[in-house]
Amino acid sequence: MKFTKLSLIAVLAVSGAFAGESTVSGDAKVFYGTDDVDTHDMFNKNGAYGNAAVSLDYAKKVSDNITLNAGITGISTLGLEGTLVGATWADHALEDRAWLDTANVTAIFGKTTAVIGRQKLDTPLAFTETWNIVENTFDAFTFVNTNLPETTLVGSLVTRANGGEFTNLQGGMGDLGDGIYTAGIVTKLIPSTTTQVWYYDFANNDDKLWAQADVDVAKGITVGAQYGSVMANEGEDSSFMGLKASYDADKISAYAAYSQADADGQSNFTNYAGFGGSPAYTEAWWNFGFVTSPDAKAVAVGASYDMGAAKLGAQFTTVTNDSNKAGEMDELTLTADTSVAGADLSLALINTSSDDNGLDGNSVQVYVTLPFSL
Repeated sequence: MKFTKLSLIAVLAVSGAFAGESTVSGDAKVFYGTDDVDTHDMFNKNGAYGNAAVSLDYAKKVSDNITLNAGITGISTLGLEGTLVGATWADHALEDRAWLDTANVTAIFGKTTAVIGRQKLDTPLAFTETWNIVENTFDAFTFVNTNLPETTLVGSLVTRANGGEFTNLQGGMGDLGDGIYTAGIVTKLIPSTTTQVWYYDFANNDDKLWAQADVDVAKGITVGAQYGSVMANEGEDSSFMGLKASYDADKISAYAAYSQADADGQSNFTNYAGFGGSPAYTEAWWNFGFVTSPDAKAVAVGASYDMGAAKLGAQFTTVTNDSNKAGEMDELTLTADTSVAGADLSLALINTSSDDNGLDGNSVQVYVTLPFSL
């Protein structure tokens, strides 16, 4: 799976692509995967999963500071279930489905941006995951302010979210009761440093804190630290920490990371109402959830090289767990990305070593994405 970058919500609020009277854009995708885990054979329908999806986004600028945004996503197996594939990337019960993934009003008043309605989020513990063939979204009231120098303040109330089965026009949105209150600050006041602190008030669950600092120590070299804390309503509190060093220059990038989750409590820092990803530096490419489970210790290294015609990548993640041997896992992923005739093509080869027979084995995945604008 793709890395989740912790950028500012402001870039999600108003895109430069929305300039002008109105815009229509989107993409068409075909994803296929197969594995030989458990009793499956590679390229057999019992071990294959596939989907086709189309997303269409519309933006209407009704005044200088107000934009209406709407988006719809449709997904299908193209009738291939039972022949070439036996499962899907996203859960839609093998039925063709279409739903509203975006429906919001974006308003700008001075240095404050408000996004009201169904939207994508990009916060550490509640975010839209882009690796899947479809994206999870949230019903939320989000406010972003940049009055302070080099600083962005974010406040959000999330009332509904999806990430499970996509059903009907609502897309499987689940009611969050009293909701999730989120407050965050992202600042670059410290030279060469991006610092962010986020607090999540889960009305019906544990409260959580996430803090992270990434420092550019030299040209192309960045070091970072992250810390998460769960304030449990019942049971024990727990925590998570991670460290990372990375290099990015010219055509080469590389990184190494380490993380450790508290053995007490739940130590659950995966995306709320998403597909299982997390903001952890060590998060695996495909097998999410291991690095943030209680008592997990993880090491991840990765590198990529841009050849021009294609970009090659490799990532290795190893997880040990003294409290739960089933929580141990090794994963090696090799990737190749290129573009042909306007379409983005990706190939991933994944080897997983685990005591879980449902994960142990090899996987081949092919991604085809064709972006468009009308």
